[in-house]
Amino acid sequence: MKEIIIYTPTITSRHIYVFKLIFEEICHVGYELVDKIDLFQSSEKIKINYSRNRMSNDEIFVEADGLLSSRDIIEVDLNFFKENNKEYLFRTTQDSSYLHDIFSSVFYLVSRYEEYLPHLKDQFGRYLASESIAFKKGFLRKPVVNIWIQEFVCFIKDFASTLEVKTASFSYISTIDIDNAYLYKGKGFVRTIALIVRSLLNLDFKNIRFMFSIFFERRKDPFDTYSFQFNLQKKYNIDVRYFILLGDYGLNDKNLSYSNSNVISLIKRLSDLALVGIHPSFRSNDGINILQKEIARLEDIQKRAVFFSRQHFLQLSLPETYKRLISLGITEDFTMGYASELGFRAGIASPFSFYDLDMEQPLSIKVYPFSITDDILKFNLQLNVEDVQNEIAEIIEAVKRINGTLISVWHNDTFSNFGVWKDWKNVYEDMIKQIIYKDENN
Repeated sequence: MKEIIIYTPTITSRHIYVFKLIFEEICHVGYELVDKIDLFQSSEKIKINYSRNRMSNDEIFVEADGLLSSRDIIEVDLNFFKENNKEYLFRTTQDSSYLHDIFSSVFYLVSRYEEYLPHLKDQFGRYLASESIAFKKGFLRKPVVNIWIQEFVCFIKDFASTLEVKTASFSYISTIDIDNAYLYKGKGFVRTIALIVRSLLNLDFKNIRFMFSIFFERRKDPFDTYSFQFNLQKKYNIDVRYFILLGDYGLNDKNLSYSNSNVISLIKRLSDLALVGIHPSFRSNDGINILQKEIARLEDIQKRAVFFSRQHFLQLSLPETYKRLISLGITEDFTMGYASELGFRAGIASPFSFYDLDMEQPLSIKVYPFSITDDILKFNLQLNVEDVQNEIAEIIEAVKRINGTLISVWHNDTFSNFGVWKDWKNVYEDMIKQIIYKDENN
Protein backbone atom coordinates (compact mmCIF):
# COMPACT_ATOMS: atom_id res chain seq x y z
CA MET A 1 0.00 0.00 0.00
CA LYS A 2 1.31 3.44 -0.96
CA GLU A 3 0.81 5.65 2.07
CA ILE A 4 2.76 8.71 0.91
CA ILE A 5 2.53 10.86 -2.20
CA ILE A 6 5.50 13.05 -3.09
CA TYR A 7 5.29 15.97 -5.49
CA THR A 8 8.24 17.50 -7.28
CA PRO A 9 7.92 19.67 -10.43
CA THR A 10 10.40 17.71 -12.54
CA ILE A 11 11.28 14.12 -11.71
CA THR A 12 14.93 13.22 -12.29
CA SER A 13 16.85 9.99 -11.77
CA ARG A 14 18.31 11.58 -8.63
CA HIS A 15 14.81 12.01 -7.19
CA ILE A 16 13.85 8.45 -8.04
CA TYR A 17 17.03 7.09 -6.46
CA VAL A 18 16.92 8.96 -3.16
CA PHE A 19 13.18 8.47 -2.53
CA LYS A 20 13.56 4.75 -3.19
CA LEU A 21 16.52 4.55 -0.82
CA ILE A 22 14.77 6.40 2.01
CA PHE A 23 11.21 5.15 1.79
CA GLU A 24 11.47 1.73 0.17
CA GLU A 25 14.87 0.35 1.13
CA ILE A 26 15.29 1.79 4.63
CA CYS A 27 11.78 2.63 5.89
CA HIS A 28 9.83 0.01 3.91
CA VAL A 29 7.04 2.52 3.30
CA GLY A 30 4.98 2.62 0.11
CA TYR A 31 5.05 5.93 -1.77
CA GLU A 32 4.04 7.51 -5.06
CA LEU A 33 6.16 10.12 -6.84
CA VAL A 34 4.28 12.57 -9.08
CA ASP A 35 4.95 15.75 -11.04
CA LYS A 36 1.28 16.69 -11.58
CA ILE A 37 -0.12 19.21 -9.10
CA ASP A 38 -3.74 18.12 -9.53
CA LEU A 39 -2.90 14.48 -8.75
CA PHE A 40 -1.00 15.58 -5.67
CA GLN A 41 -3.63 17.96 -4.32
CA SER A 42 -6.55 15.57 -4.84
CA SER A 43 -4.81 12.66 -3.10
CA GLU A 44 -5.93 11.39 0.32
CA LYS A 45 -2.43 10.14 1.12
CA ILE A 46 0.17 11.81 3.31
CA LYS A 47 1.49 14.64 1.16
CA ILE A 48 5.13 15.68 0.85
CA ASN A 49 5.69 18.70 -1.36
CA TYR A 50 9.32 18.77 -2.46
CA SER A 51 9.62 21.96 -4.46
CA ARG A 52 10.46 25.65 -4.04
CA ASN A 53 6.99 26.77 -2.95
CA ARG A 54 4.39 25.70 -0.43
CA MET A 55 0.93 24.85 -1.82
CA SER A 56 -1.23 24.35 1.28
CA ASN A 57 -1.22 23.64 5.00
CA ASP A 58 -2.23 19.98 4.65
CA GLU A 59 1.18 19.00 3.31
CA ILE A 60 4.73 18.55 4.55
CA PHE A 61 6.64 21.15 2.58
CA VAL A 62 10.33 20.31 2.25
CA GLU A 63 11.96 23.22 0.48
CA ALA A 64 14.13 21.84 -2.34
CA ASP A 65 17.70 23.03 -2.58
CA GLY A 66 17.96 22.12 -6.26
CA LEU A 67 20.71 19.48 -6.07
CA LEU A 68 18.38 16.69 -7.17
CA SER A 69 17.05 18.66 -10.14
CA SER A 70 20.54 19.25 -11.49
CA ARG A 71 22.70 17.05 -13.68
CA ASP A 72 25.86 18.97 -12.86
CA ILE A 73 28.71 17.88 -10.60
CA ILE A 74 29.89 21.19 -9.21
CA GLU A 75 30.76 22.71 -5.85
CA VAL A 76 27.52 23.36 -3.95
CA ASP A 77 26.75 25.39 -0.85
CA LEU A 78 26.08 22.74 1.79
CA ASN A 79 24.60 25.23 4.27
CA PHE A 80 25.95 23.22 7.20
CA PHE A 81 24.44 23.96 10.59
CA LYS A 82 23.96 22.41 14.02
CA GLU A 83 20.77 22.28 16.03
CA ASN A 84 20.34 20.56 19.40
CA ASN A 85 23.94 19.35 19.03
CA LYS A 86 23.08 17.54 15.78
CA GLU A 87 24.64 18.16 12.39
CA TYR A 88 22.64 18.96 9.24
CA LEU A 89 23.20 19.98 5.63
CA PHE A 90 21.11 22.18 3.32
CA ARG A 91 19.25 24.41 5.79
CA THR A 92 15.82 25.49 4.57
CA THR A 93 14.00 28.80 5.08
CA GLN A 94 11.33 29.46 7.69
CA ASP A 95 8.56 28.74 5.18
CA SER A 96 9.64 25.09 4.97
CA SER A 97 7.91 22.55 7.20
CA TYR A 98 11.22 20.83 7.83
CA LEU A 99 14.50 22.27 9.06
CA HIS A 100 16.68 21.00 6.18
CA ASP A 101 16.49 19.48 2.72
CA ILE A 102 16.86 15.89 3.88
CA PHE A 103 16.67 14.51 0.34
CA SER A 104 19.62 16.55 -0.95
CA SER A 105 21.51 15.82 2.26
CA VAL A 106 21.13 12.07 1.92
CA PHE A 107 21.95 12.13 -1.79
CA TYR A 108 25.08 14.25 -1.31
CA LEU A 109 26.61 11.85 1.20
CA VAL A 110 25.45 8.50 -0.17
CA SER A 111 26.37 9.27 -3.80
CA ARG A 112 29.82 10.41 -2.55
CA TYR A 113 29.28 13.61 -4.51
CA GLU A 114 32.29 15.25 -2.87
CA GLU A 115 34.60 12.52 -4.18
CA TYR A 116 33.84 13.59 -7.75
CA LEU A 117 35.04 17.13 -6.99
CA PRO A 118 38.74 18.16 -7.05
CA HIS A 119 40.44 16.77 -3.94
CA LEU A 120 43.73 15.67 -2.42
CA LYS A 121 44.72 12.00 -2.49
CA ASP A 122 47.06 9.93 -0.37
CA GLN A 123 50.16 8.07 -1.59
CA PHE A 124 47.99 5.22 -2.89
CA GLY A 125 45.65 7.48 -4.84
CA ARG A 126 42.82 7.20 -2.32
CA TYR A 127 40.35 9.88 -1.30
CA LEU A 128 41.40 11.28 2.07
CA ALA A 129 38.99 11.18 5.00
CA SER A 130 40.22 14.65 5.94
CA GLU A 131 38.79 16.00 2.67
CA SER A 132 35.22 15.02 3.58
CA ILE A 133 32.57 17.30 5.08
CA ALA A 134 31.91 14.65 7.74
CA PHE A 135 35.50 14.79 8.98
CA LYS A 136 35.75 18.57 8.77
CA LYS A 137 32.51 19.11 10.71
CA GLY A 138 33.07 16.31 13.21
CA PHE A 139 30.29 13.86 12.36
CA LEU A 140 32.26 11.10 10.61
CA ARG A 141 31.57 8.64 13.42
CA LYS A 142 27.83 9.18 13.24
CA PRO A 143 25.54 7.40 10.73
CA VAL A 144 23.89 10.74 10.01
CA VAL A 145 21.92 9.52 6.99
CA ASN A 146 20.10 6.97 9.15
CA ILE A 147 19.70 9.51 11.93
CA TRP A 148 18.19 12.07 9.54
CA ILE A 149 15.81 9.49 8.12
CA GLN A 150 14.77 8.34 11.59
CA GLU A 151 14.04 11.93 12.61
CA PHE A 152 12.11 12.63 9.41
CA VAL A 153 9.93 9.55 9.90
CA CYS A 154 9.11 10.76 13.42
CA PHE A 155 8.20 14.14 11.95
CA ILE A 156 5.86 12.52 9.41
CA LYS A 157 4.24 10.44 12.15
CA ASP A 158 3.59 13.59 14.17
CA PHE A 159 1.98 15.10 11.09
CA ALA A 160 0.00 11.97 10.20
CA SER A 161 -0.26 9.32 12.89
CA THR A 162 -1.59 6.75 10.39
CA LEU A 163 1.86 6.15 8.90
CA GLU A 164 3.12 2.62 9.51
CA VAL A 165 6.85 1.97 9.27
CA LYS A 166 8.51 -1.44 9.48
CA THR A 167 11.32 -1.12 11.98
CA ALA A 168 14.51 -2.80 10.81
CA SER A 169 16.59 -4.93 13.16
CA PHE A 170 20.17 -4.20 14.13
CA SER A 171 22.61 -6.58 12.43
CA TYR A 172 26.33 -7.22 12.55
CA ILE A 173 28.62 -8.57 9.84
CA SER A 174 32.18 -9.56 10.71
CA THR A 175 34.47 -9.26 7.69
CA ILE A 176 37.98 -10.68 7.69
CA ASP A 177 40.65 -9.92 5.09
CA ILE A 178 43.33 -12.49 4.33
CA ASP A 179 46.20 -10.49 2.86
CA ASN A 180 48.81 -12.98 4.04
CA ALA A 181 47.42 -16.41 4.88
CA TYR A 182 50.57 -17.59 6.67
CA LEU A 183 53.66 -15.84 7.98
CA TYR A 184 56.16 -18.60 7.16
CA LYS A 185 54.24 -21.70 6.13
CA GLY A 186 54.29 -22.55 2.43
CA LYS A 187 56.35 -19.55 1.35
CA GLY A 188 58.40 -21.54 -1.14
CA PHE A 189 62.17 -21.90 -1.48
CA VAL A 190 63.14 -18.38 -2.61
CA ARG A 191 60.98 -16.49 -0.09
CA THR A 192 62.02 -18.86 2.72
CA ILE A 193 65.73 -18.35 2.00
CA ALA A 194 65.16 -14.58 1.93
CA LEU A 195 63.49 -14.76 5.36
CA ILE A 196 66.35 -16.81 6.80
CA VAL A 197 69.02 -14.49 5.35
CA ARG A 198 67.25 -11.45 6.77
CA SER A 199 67.15 -13.03 10.23
CA LEU A 200 70.85 -13.97 9.94
CA LEU A 201 71.78 -10.41 9.03
CA ASN A 202 69.87 -9.21 12.09
CA LEU A 203 71.52 -11.94 14.20
CA ASP A 204 68.01 -13.07 15.11
CA PHE A 205 68.75 -16.74 15.77
CA LYS A 206 65.66 -17.12 17.92
CA ASN A 207 63.47 -16.30 14.92
CA ILE A 208 65.42 -18.75 12.74
CA ARG A 209 64.71 -21.53 15.23
CA PHE A 210 61.08 -20.41 15.31
CA MET A 211 60.83 -20.55 11.51
CA PHE A 212 62.34 -24.02 11.33
CA SER A 213 59.91 -25.29 13.96
CA ILE A 214 57.10 -24.17 11.62
CA PHE A 215 58.77 -25.58 8.49
CA PHE A 216 58.97 -28.98 10.17
CA GLU A 217 55.43 -28.61 11.55
CA ARG A 218 56.48 -28.74 15.18
CA ARG A 219 54.75 -25.44 15.73
CA LYS A 220 51.70 -23.72 14.22
CA ASP A 221 52.25 -20.76 11.93
CA PRO A 222 51.43 -17.52 13.84
CA PHE A 223 48.98 -16.35 11.16
CA ASP A 224 47.14 -19.68 11.18
CA THR A 225 44.40 -18.37 13.45
CA TYR A 226 41.50 -19.90 11.55
CA SER A 227 40.41 -22.51 14.10
CA PHE A 228 40.27 -19.77 16.72
CA GLN A 229 38.09 -17.67 14.38
CA PHE A 230 35.79 -20.60 13.60
CA ASN A 231 35.30 -21.30 17.30
CA LEU A 232 34.30 -17.67 17.91
CA GLN A 233 31.97 -17.75 14.92
CA LYS A 234 30.22 -20.81 16.31
CA LYS A 235 30.23 -19.58 19.93
CA TYR A 236 28.57 -16.25 19.12
CA ASN A 237 26.69 -17.23 15.94
CA ILE A 238 28.37 -14.47 13.94
CA ASP A 239 27.69 -13.63 10.30
CA VAL A 240 31.25 -13.83 8.90
CA ARG A 241 32.57 -13.05 5.44
CA TYR A 242 36.13 -13.66 4.26
CA PHE A 243 38.02 -11.79 1.56
CA ILE A 244 41.10 -13.52 0.19
CA LEU A 245 43.92 -12.02 -1.87
CA LEU A 246 44.76 -14.19 -4.88
CA GLY A 247 46.76 -11.74 -6.99
CA ASP A 248 50.23 -12.45 -8.31
CA TYR A 249 53.08 -11.58 -5.93
CA GLY A 250 54.11 -7.93 -6.05
CA LEU A 251 55.16 -4.89 -4.05
CA ASN A 252 51.73 -4.47 -2.45
CA ASP A 253 50.40 -8.01 -2.94
CA LYS A 254 52.31 -10.50 -0.81
CA ASN A 255 50.03 -13.47 -0.21
CA LEU A 256 50.96 -17.03 -1.12
CA SER A 257 50.34 -18.19 -4.67
CA TYR A 258 46.79 -19.21 -5.54
CA SER A 259 48.20 -22.58 -6.63
CA ASN A 260 49.85 -23.24 -3.26
CA SER A 261 48.34 -26.36 -1.68
CA ASN A 262 48.10 -24.61 1.69
CA VAL A 263 46.04 -21.79 0.18
CA ILE A 264 43.78 -24.20 -1.69
CA SER A 265 43.14 -26.21 1.48
CA LEU A 266 42.47 -23.04 3.44
CA ILE A 267 39.94 -21.68 0.94
CA LYS A 268 38.06 -24.98 0.88
CA ARG A 269 38.01 -24.98 4.67
CA LEU A 270 36.81 -21.37 4.84
CA SER A 271 34.07 -21.88 2.26
CA ASP A 272 32.69 -24.82 4.24
CA LEU A 273 32.00 -22.54 7.21
CA ALA A 274 31.47 -19.05 5.77
CA LEU A 275 31.07 -17.04 2.59
CA VAL A 276 34.34 -16.29 0.79
CA GLY A 277 34.76 -13.32 -1.52
CA ILE A 278 37.59 -11.88 -3.56
CA HIS A 279 40.08 -9.32 -2.26
CA PRO A 280 41.11 -7.72 -5.57
CA SER A 281 44.85 -7.12 -5.58
CA PHE A 282 46.50 -3.71 -5.67
CA ARG A 283 47.66 -4.53 -9.18
CA SER A 284 44.14 -5.44 -10.33
CA ASN A 285 43.48 -1.72 -10.73
CA ASP A 286 45.81 -1.79 -13.75
CA GLY A 287 43.43 -3.85 -15.88
CA ILE A 288 40.13 -5.67 -15.78
CA ASN A 289 41.76 -8.83 -17.15
CA ILE A 290 43.85 -9.09 -13.96
CA LEU A 291 40.77 -8.92 -11.75
CA GLN A 292 38.95 -11.39 -13.98
CA LYS A 293 41.81 -13.84 -13.54
CA GLU A 294 41.75 -13.48 -9.73
CA ILE A 295 38.00 -14.06 -9.52
CA ALA A 296 38.34 -17.13 -11.76
CA ARG A 297 41.02 -18.51 -9.44
CA LEU A 298 38.74 -18.30 -6.41
CA GLU A 299 35.75 -19.73 -8.27
CA ASP A 300 37.85 -22.63 -9.51
CA ILE A 301 39.03 -23.47 -5.97
CA GLN A 302 35.77 -23.13 -4.07
CA LYS A 303 33.57 -24.41 -6.92
CA ARG A 304 31.01 -21.66 -6.52
CA ALA A 305 30.41 -18.21 -7.97
CA VAL A 306 32.11 -15.19 -6.42
CA PHE A 307 29.63 -12.35 -5.92
CA PHE A 308 31.20 -10.05 -3.33
CA SER A 309 34.50 -8.24 -2.86
CA ARG A 310 36.59 -5.72 -0.97
CA GLN A 311 39.48 -3.91 -2.61
CA HIS A 312 42.97 -4.58 -1.22
CA PHE A 313 44.34 -1.35 0.31
CA LEU A 314 40.74 -0.09 0.05
CA GLN A 315 41.52 1.13 -3.46
CA LEU A 316 38.21 2.72 -4.44
CA SER A 317 37.89 5.02 -7.43
CA LEU A 318 34.35 6.21 -8.12
CA PRO A 319 32.52 5.09 -10.14
CA GLU A 320 35.15 3.12 -12.10
CA THR A 321 35.83 0.47 -9.43
CA TYR A 322 32.15 -0.44 -9.14
CA LYS A 323 31.67 -0.58 -12.90
CA ARG A 324 34.62 -2.93 -13.23
CA LEU A 325 33.28 -5.20 -10.48
CA ILE A 326 29.78 -5.27 -11.97
CA SER A 327 31.11 -6.27 -15.39
CA LEU A 328 32.64 -9.36 -13.76
CA GLY A 329 29.53 -10.43 -11.87
CA ILE A 330 30.22 -8.85 -8.47
CA THR A 331 26.94 -7.67 -6.92
CA GLU A 332 28.12 -6.70 -3.41
CA ASP A 333 31.13 -4.67 -2.33
CA PHE A 334 32.53 -3.99 1.15
CA THR A 335 35.13 -1.29 0.37
CA MET A 336 33.13 1.77 1.47
CA GLY A 337 35.14 3.10 4.38
CA TYR A 338 38.38 4.91 5.11
CA ALA A 339 41.87 3.49 5.64
CA SER A 340 42.78 6.16 8.19
CA GLU A 341 39.65 6.99 10.20
CA LEU A 342 36.85 5.10 11.93
CA GLY A 343 33.34 6.00 10.87
CA PHE A 344 30.93 6.23 7.98
CA ARG A 345 32.42 7.33 4.67
CA ALA A 346 28.98 7.62 3.06
CA GLY A 347 27.27 8.70 6.29
CA ILE A 348 25.15 5.56 6.31
CA ALA A 349 25.06 2.30 8.29
CA SER A 350 22.85 0.35 5.89
CA PRO A 351 23.64 -1.49 2.65
CA PHE A 352 22.67 0.65 -0.34
CA SER A 353 22.70 0.66 -4.12
CA PHE A 354 25.34 2.99 -5.52
CA TYR A 355 24.43 5.96 -7.73
CA ASP A 356 26.75 6.75 -10.65
CA LEU A 357 26.92 10.53 -10.97
CA ASP A 358 28.78 10.32 -14.29
CA MET A 359 25.96 8.39 -15.97
CA GLU A 360 23.18 9.70 -13.67
CA GLN A 361 21.84 6.25 -12.85
CA PRO A 362 21.98 3.67 -10.06
CA LEU A 363 24.40 0.79 -10.49
CA SER A 364 23.52 -2.85 -9.97
CA ILE A 365 25.82 -3.28 -6.99
CA LYS A 366 24.99 -3.21 -3.29
CA VAL A 367 27.47 -1.30 -1.14
CA TYR A 368 28.11 -2.50 2.43
CA PRO A 369 29.83 0.28 4.40
CA PHE A 370 32.17 -0.61 7.25
CA SER A 371 33.01 1.62 10.23
CA ILE A 372 35.49 -0.23 12.49
CA THR A 373 38.92 -1.48 11.38
CA ASP A 374 41.69 -3.20 13.33
CA ASP A 375 44.52 -1.41 11.47
CA ILE A 376 43.09 2.02 12.26
CA LEU A 377 42.70 1.18 15.94
CA LYS A 378 46.27 -0.12 16.14
CA PHE A 379 48.30 2.02 13.75
CA ASN A 380 46.40 5.25 13.13
CA LEU A 381 44.90 5.79 16.57
CA GLN A 382 47.76 3.88 18.26
CA LEU A 383 45.46 2.56 20.96
CA ASN A 384 46.42 0.22 23.75
CA VAL A 385 44.25 -2.90 23.87
CA GLU A 386 42.52 -1.71 27.04
CA ASP A 387 41.35 1.47 25.28
CA VAL A 388 39.86 -0.12 22.16
CA GLN A 389 36.41 -0.96 23.52
CA ASN A 390 35.79 2.58 24.75
CA GLU A 391 36.91 3.97 21.39
CA ILE A 392 34.47 1.88 19.36
CA ALA A 393 31.56 2.01 21.85
CA GLU A 394 30.07 5.21 20.40
CA ILE A 395 30.00 3.73 16.89
CA ILE A 396 28.44 0.46 18.05
CA GLU A 397 25.75 2.23 20.07
CA ALA A 398 25.04 4.72 17.26
CA VAL A 399 24.37 1.89 14.79
CA LYS A 400 22.16 0.09 17.30
CA ARG A 401 20.07 3.22 17.91
CA ILE A 402 19.17 3.47 14.24
CA ASN A 403 18.81 -0.30 13.77
CA GLY A 404 21.54 -0.29 11.16
CA THR A 405 24.13 -2.77 9.96
CA LEU A 406 27.45 -2.67 11.79
CA ILE A 407 30.42 -3.98 9.81
CA SER A 408 33.94 -4.47 11.16
CA VAL A 409 37.15 -5.22 9.26
CA TRP A 410 39.69 -7.57 10.82
CA HIS A 411 42.64 -9.60 9.49
CA ASN A 412 43.72 -13.15 10.22
CA ASP A 413 47.08 -11.96 11.63
CA THR A 414 45.34 -9.67 14.14
CA PHE A 415 44.35 -12.80 16.07
CA SER A 416 47.96 -14.08 16.14
CA ASN A 417 49.18 -12.46 19.36
CA PHE A 418 52.46 -12.21 17.45
CA GLY A 419 54.74 -9.32 16.50
CA VAL A 420 52.89 -6.01 16.24
CA TRP A 421 49.67 -7.79 17.22
CA LYS A 422 50.96 -9.01 20.58
CA ASP A 423 48.15 -8.77 23.20
CA TRP A 424 45.48 -8.18 20.51
CA LYS A 425 44.17 -11.73 20.27
CA ASN A 426 41.14 -11.14 22.50
CA VAL A 427 40.24 -7.63 21.31
CA TYR A 428 37.95 -9.06 18.63
CA GLU A 429 36.05 -11.26 21.07
CA ASP A 430 35.70 -8.34 23.49
CA MET A 431 34.19 -6.32 20.64
CA ILE A 432 31.76 -9.14 19.84
CA LYS A 433 30.69 -9.30 23.48
CA GLN A 434 30.08 -5.56 23.48
CA ILE A 435 27.98 -5.86 20.32
CA ILE A 436 25.95 -8.89 21.36
CA TYR A 437 25.51 -8.60 25.11
CA LYS A 438 24.80 -4.88 25.17
CA ASP A 439 22.31 -5.45 22.37
CA GLU A 440 20.50 -8.06 24.47
CA ASN A 441 20.24 -5.60 27.34
CA ASN A 442 18.79 -2.80 25.19
